[in-house]
Amino acid sequence: MNPLALAAVAVALLLLYVIRQIRVYNSLKEFRGPPTSAFSRLWLLHAIYSGKMNLHFNTVNEQHGDTARIGPRFLLTRDPALIRKMNAVRSPYTRAEWYNSLRLHPTRDNIVSFRDEAIHNKLRTQMSHGYSGKENLHMESDIDEHLLQMFGLIRQKYISTDAQYRPLNLSRIITFFTLDVISTIAFGKSFGFLVIDDDPFEYLKQLHVFLPAIMMFSVFPEVQKIMRLPLMRKLAPQATDVTGLGKIMGFAKDVVAERFGDNKVIRKDMLGSFLAHGLTQEQLESETITQITAGSDSTATAIRMTLFLITTNSSIYSKLLSELTIAQREGHLTRPILRDSESRTLPYLQACIKEGLRLYPPVTGLLAKEVPPQGDILDGRFVPGGTSIGWNSWGLMRLTEVFGQDVEIFRPERWLPGGGQNKEQIEYMNEVVGLVFGYGRFGCLGKPVAMVELNKSIAELLLRFTFQVANPAHPFDSTCIGFFLHENMIFRVSERQEPLDFHNLQYNLSTVATDHAGLAYSNGALEVEV
Repeated sequence: MNPLALAAVAVALLLLYVIRQIRVYNSLKEFRGPPTSAFSRLWLLHAIYSGKMNLHFNTVNEQHGDTARIGPRFLLTRDPALIRKMNAVRSPYTRAEWYNSLRLHPTRDNIVSFRDEAIHNKLRTQMSHGYSGKENLHMESDIDEHLLQMFGLIRQKYISTDAQYRPLNLSRIITFFTLDVISTIAFGKSFGFLVIDDDPFEYLKQLHVFLPAIMMFSVFPEVQKIMRLPLMRKLAPQATDVTGLGKIMGFAKDVVAERFGDNKVIRKDMLGSFLAHGLTQEQLESETITQITAGSDSTATAIRMTLFLITTNSSIYSKLLSELTIAQREGHLTRPILRDSESRTLPYLQACIKEGLRLYPPVTGLLAKEVPPQGDILDGRFVPGGTSIGWNSWGLMRLTEVFGQDVEIFRPERWLPGGGQNKEQIEYMNEVVGLVFGYGRFGCLGKPVAMVELNKSIAELLLRFTFQVANPAHPFDSTCIGFFLHENMIFRVSERQEPLDFHNLQYNLSTVATDHAGLAYSNGALEVEV
């Protein structure tokens, strides 16, 4: 080809690119946003990798409206009605390309990452029974076992006295608790983090690696397509890895394998329910990885932040403790661990939990949905088909027209009669805060498990121990990148002075079994005497 022809081709390609960019720009020109967002994804990448994506997203909606532009084909919303509309059972909206980033297994999708509606709906039907607890006979007792383990570990290693200060890293121990819980109720075998008070998988360290990678894939899905090539898969986590997500993959593969073959394990847990409803061995391996990562970090954030917000406000701390001790004294709480059903009857505890979820929604990832091919009209503005719309959970939970003017304040009273909101407003607040667990056909299947953990752990920790934050000026380190990564949340913990009937519990954590992977786990090693 001669030079003139080459030049002509180059000019033609450049012209096509310019025309395409103009069309992309014009497609959402009625929506305001950061200046570069109309033609580049770099603002979005910067917001995510700043470690403060929740604050950047909230600023966008504060400055540019409840639905604003954050990318060439990307909108961000904090409008509750739009979020419900996109997630409704019969909505024409589908999961956007953003969800491709949530495929944690290198070769298989999971219930979170599937974009095919038929496959996703079938999986939800197959898995809903296991998550609801209807076919998991041990769920609450498994949670109780790990609560008692956590209390025993605190008493054994982290109780401070007048003569000795033994700091407790609350962010670490709560994550250990939720990891042990999800592994036990999911497939009947605990990781054993609480037993050894350590992270044999280096899971917490790896969170700082694979969460940024997931967010990179969510902004630039082209990169993940490259990573799915056979040659590049070798760079992905492998079941043979000795640490990190790969080690968890290996653990999941082994426990799933135990449910198959001549000497298969039969247990009424989540894994047993999934198997009974037709999931294959490969599907089970992929889903267990998702359960562990999505089911532990989000719940850990909700527990530790709610507990932090309670214990750093003396009036709230005192009021909740009064409710709990009166209920204990009057015999309304089962000992040694209250039942989930009992915790739901405690209005101030429930108000504190809702307020904690509101102020710190555990999931800040965009969870973007795709506008149907025919497009849609939002607030009188046309949005073309194929546009992605993500939610701003942080901003959603700070809408003054929903929650009142003092949205930055942890005030559980707003959820109770006489707290400044009428009955209709409280009902609407409940609807909106419920969105932290998703909605409709995209609602979180793990909500029942998370709520049982929240209801029981916060109440029991406060009944047993007194918590004092070690450094009020800098109480913890925090990174927000789809989930919250909290570190160095140091507390001084002491035994409660008020004598309680269950304070004579004795814990024996010295008997530790060892599983086939060489990791410590609890299997009847906990002895409780009342």
